[in-house]
Amino acid sequence: MRRIVRSRVLVGLFLGLFCLYALIGFFLLPYLIEAYGIPAVAEGLKHPVVVRDVALNPFALSLRLDGLEVQEPDGTPMLGIESFYIDLRASTLFFQTLGFDEIRLIMPFVSAKVNREGKLNVLGLVPPADEAEVPSQQSEAEPKAMMPVEIELLEINDGILEYRDESKAKPVSIDIVPVHILLRDFSTSRNSENAYAFTAEIGKGEAVAWQGTISLQPLESDGTVSLSGVKLRTLYQAVQDRFRFDVQRGEFELFGRYHFDLRAEVPRLAVQHGKLSLRNLAIGERGFEEPVVEIPAFDIGGIQLDLEKQMVKVREVRSSDARLRAWIDPNGVLNYQPLFAPAETVGGPKTQAASPDVKQEPSPKPWSVAVDQIEIRNYQARFEDRTLAKPAYAEVEALDVTVKDVQIPFKKSLPVNMSLNLNRTGQVDVRGQVSVEPMAAELDLAIKQVELRPFQPYLDRFLNVDLRDGAVDLNGSVRYAKEHPKSPLLRFQGNLGVNQLSITDRTEFQEVVSWKSLALNRLVLDVEPTAVKVAEIVWEEPAVQMVIEKDGTANLSHLVVAQPGEATPATPTGDGKRAPASQASPVPVTVDQVKLVKLAATYRDLSIEPSVKTGITQLSGTVKGLSSKQIAKADVDLTGKIDNAAPLKITGKINPLSEDAFTDLVVTLGGMDLTPAGPYSGKYVGYGLSRGKLSLDLKYKVSQKLLEAENLVLVDQLTFGEKTESPDATSLPVPLVVALLQDRKGRIEIDLPIRGDLNDPDFKYGGVVISALVNLLGKVVASPFTLIGKLIPEGANEEDLQFVQFQPGSATLLEDEVKKLDALAKALDERQGLRLDVAGTADAMLDGDAIRTRKLHEQLLAMKQQERGKAKPEQEELSPEDEQRLVEQLFAKLQAAFPEPAPGQLEEAEQKPPTLDDMKQRLLSGIVVPQPELEALARQRAEAVRNHLLEQGRLANERVFLLESNTTASGHDKVRTQLGLAVAS
Repeated sequence: MRRIVRSRVLVGLFLGLFCLYALIGFFLLPYLIEAYGIPAVAEGLKHPVVVRDVALNPFALSLRLDGLEVQEPDGTPMLGIESFYIDLRASTLFFQTLGFDEIRLIMPFVSAKVNREGKLNVLGLVPPADEAEVPSQQSEAEPKAMMPVEIELLEINDGILEYRDESKAKPVSIDIVPVHILLRDFSTSRNSENAYAFTAEIGKGEAVAWQGTISLQPLESDGTVSLSGVKLRTLYQAVQDRFRFDVQRGEFELFGRYHFDLRAEVPRLAVQHGKLSLRNLAIGERGFEEPVVEIPAFDIGGIQLDLEKQMVKVREVRSSDARLRAWIDPNGVLNYQPLFAPAETVGGPKTQAASPDVKQEPSPKPWSVAVDQIEIRNYQARFEDRTLAKPAYAEVEALDVTVKDVQIPFKKSLPVNMSLNLNRTGQVDVRGQVSVEPMAAELDLAIKQVELRPFQPYLDRFLNVDLRDGAVDLNGSVRYAKEHPKSPLLRFQGNLGVNQLSITDRTEFQEVVSWKSLALNRLVLDVEPTAVKVAEIVWEEPAVQMVIEKDGTANLSHLVVAQPGEATPATPTGDGKRAPASQASPVPVTVDQVKLVKLAATYRDLSIEPSVKTGITQLSGTVKGLSSKQIAKADVDLTGKIDNAAPLKITGKINPLSEDAFTDLVVTLGGMDLTPAGPYSGKYVGYGLSRGKLSLDLKYKVSQKLLEAENLVLVDQLTFGEKTESPDATSLPVPLVVALLQDRKGRIEIDLPIRGDLNDPDFKYGGVVISALVNLLGKVVASPFTLIGKLIPEGANEEDLQFVQFQPGSATLLEDEVKKLDALAKALDERQGLRLDVAGTADAMLDGDAIRTRKLHEQLLAMKQQERGKAKPEQEELSPEDEQRLVEQLFAKLQAAFPEPAPGQLEEAEQKPPTLDDMKQRLLSGIVVPQPELEALARQRAEAVRNHLLEQGRLANERVFLLESNTTASGHDKVRTQLGLAVAS
C-alpha cells in the first residue's frame, strides 16, 4: 500500500513538476522575455526594441521570436527578424557541448542609414568606449578553451539588407535581397569541416553566391565565391563622390575557388581558377549622356593568387569591341586625366614631399604578377585635339593588341603584336619585343596608306594651304634603349614614302604642290646622337605651280603663316651675366642618291594682260653623294625641257648640306621660245614679240660664300611686233639695242659675269643681275660704236669709228679712213638690223682756208697760162720763182683793193716791205668762200663715204643714209664727218 501511495505521490510530484515546467516554459518565460528581457535589451541598446510574439517549447528546447525589431528613436525599424527560431539540442544539458538542432531566421533585415552628418545609424547600437570597456585581469596563461558549438542546420531565408547614405550630394541606395545562408553540420571542434552556402541578390538578376567548408579551430575555409549579373552602377554609387566620372552601365561577374587558413603566423589565402568579367561597361563625364569609354567585354581568366608568396598569376586577359572617345582640351590636358583622378586631388593642393629628417619605412616586398597573354580585339577610338584653332580628329578602328608573358616586376622583354586601321584607310602594324625596366624596344613597324588630310589642322599653324590628298607609307625597324652607352637612344631603319600628295592654295583653291611619290629608301635615322643616312631618295612627278597674282604678289609667298618672333635663349655665365646661346652642332646627313623623275614647275603671271604661262617639264636625273661633310661634293646630272620643247641640262657638283655650302654648276638651255613671254615685252619693252628663242649657258660657283657666275645669254631671231605704248615701257631705244646686239644670223649674245659675297646682307643676286643687265644695255645705247668696234678683228675705239676724217677742203677719202670704212662695212654686215647715217661735214675755218689757198693757187696758174698764151694744164706746179713773181704782180694789181693802212702802220710798211707769206695772206683774205660751196663740200664728203661703202658690196643702198650737212667748225686738225647708227627700216 505504501508503495502504491509512494508511487502515486511520486507520480503526482512528477506531474506537478511537469506541469510547473510546462507552465514556466510555455507561459512564464515568454512573458518574462517579453515583459522584462526585451525592455532590458532596449535599455542596453538605447533604442526601442519590440517583439510581436514570443514562443518557447520547454520540451523541444526551442524558442521562436516573431516580429522582433530594433527601432530608431522615431519608431522607424533599424533591424529585425520576421521570425527567429532556435532549437537547442537535448544533449547540451548533459555534455559540455553547445548544440543546436536547428537555427532558422526568416526575413531578417538591416536598414543601415548614413545621415547627412555622416553618422551610421547601426553604430548607435554599440555602447561608448568607456562603458564597453570591462576591466580584465586575464592571466598570461593560455586562454580557456571555448565550449564547442554544434549546429545541425543554420538557415537564413529572405534576408534583407538596405543601405542608404544621405551624406553624399547624390544619395546612395543599395538593397541586397533576398539573402539566403545555409549551414549544415556545423561544429567548432578542432579540424571539423563545416559546409556552408550563401546566396543573395543585389537586384533583379544580380546574384551573389558563396559556398564551401569552414573550420574554426584552426580557422580554415575552402570554397567558391561567385557574383553574376552585378550592375556596376549599384555598387559605384557608394564611391561615386570620390571620382569625376559616372558609370553609366555595366555588369561584372566574379568566380574563384579559394583556400584560407590561419595555421601559420601570417594568414594564408590562395585563389585558384579565378575569373573576372565585365560586360557592357560605359563610363562618361558626369552630367553628360555620351560615354567616353565603352567596353562590351573584358575578361580575366585563370586567376591564381597566393597571399603568402605575394604572387598573382593570370592565364589570359581578353577584351573586345571597346569604344573610346578622347580629346585634349585647349589647355593641353587629356580628358582622361581629370576624369579618372580622385576627386579630392583634382585642383587640390599638391602632396607635400616627405621631410628628409623623417625616417622612411622600408618598402614592403613587392607582389609578383604574371600574365600569360593579354589580347585586345577590335577596339575603336576617336581622338580630338582641341588645342588647335580648328580641332583635329583621328579615328582608330580594328585595334588588335597581343602581349605575351607579362611578368611584374619586369625582368624580361615582352612580345608585342599590334595592328590597327587609322582614319579608315591607313593600316598600322607593330611587332616585336618591349622591355620596361630599363625601357627598351625592338619593333618592326609597318604603316600603309595613312592619309595626311586629317592632320590638316596641325599644318594650319604654319601654312595657308589645304591638303587635298596624300598618304604616308613606312616600313622598317625601330630600336629604342633608355640606357645606351654605345648606341643611339633611338634608331629607325627602313623606308618612308609620301604618295599622291596634293596641296592647294587656300585663297585661290588652286594646286600649288603635288607629286606622285616621294620615297626615302633604306633610311637610317639616329637620335642622341642624331644622324641621318639615306641610300636613295626617289621623287616621282613632282609639280609646283608658281603664280603671280593680279596684285603682283607670288602665291608661294602667301603659303607660310608669319610666326611671332622669339628671343634667342641665353646661357648664364659664371659672373651672373647671360651669354648668347651657342649654336648646336650640325646634324650629320648623308644621301647616297637623289633620283628625280619628271619634275614639272609651272609659272603663271596673272598681273599682266594677257597672262603669261611657262614652265619646266620632264626634269629628271640624279644627284649622287650628298653629305654634310665639308669635303664631300655631290654630282648633279639633270635634264628636262622648258615648255615641253627647249632642252634644259644641269650638271656639276654641289654640297648644300655642309656648313659652308659649295656649288659648281653648269646650266644650259637651248632654244626656248620667247613668244609666251610676249606680254612682258609689250609691257616693259614697249613692243610685242613676234618670235624669238632663248638659249642660256650659265656657270655658277659658290665657295666660302663667294659667288662667281658666268651668264652667257643667246637670243635667236628676236623680232618685235607692234608698239604698245605701255606706260611701264623702258625709255631705252629697244629696237636699236636689238639691232646693235643682233648679228647677221639674227642672234644676240650677252656675256654677263657676276661676282659677289653672299655674306654681304646687301647682296641680292637677282638685283645684281638686273642691275648689271640694265647697265650693259645703257652703255650699248650710249656708246653704240663701242659694240661695233668689238666686231673688228684689229679693234677700234668708239671715237675712231663714228667719224671719217678728211683733209681740209678735200672730199677724197684718206687711205686710213678707207680701211676704217672697209672694217666698218664688215661689222655692219654682221649687224643686219642697223643702217649707217652719214652726215657730211664742212669746217668753215679749216675748209675755208684750204679753199682760199686752192683758189689763189688756181689764180696764179691762170696768170702764168695767160703769159704763155696756152690752155691750163690738168696739173702744173709753180716754181718758187714763178710763185714769187706772180704773187707780187697780183699783190700789186690788187693793192688798191686793200684798205689804206693807218699812219703808223704806213711808216712801218714803208720801212719793212711785205714778205711772200704776207702778200699771200693779204691775197687770201680777200678771197670769199660762199656757204653753198661749203655745203657742197660736206655733201661730197658724205657721198664719198656712201659710195665707197656701196662699192664694197657688203651694204645695200637702203642701209646707208645721207643726213643734212653740217658746216659748224669742229676745232680739230682735220675735218671729221659724223657717222651714226640707226635701226634699218
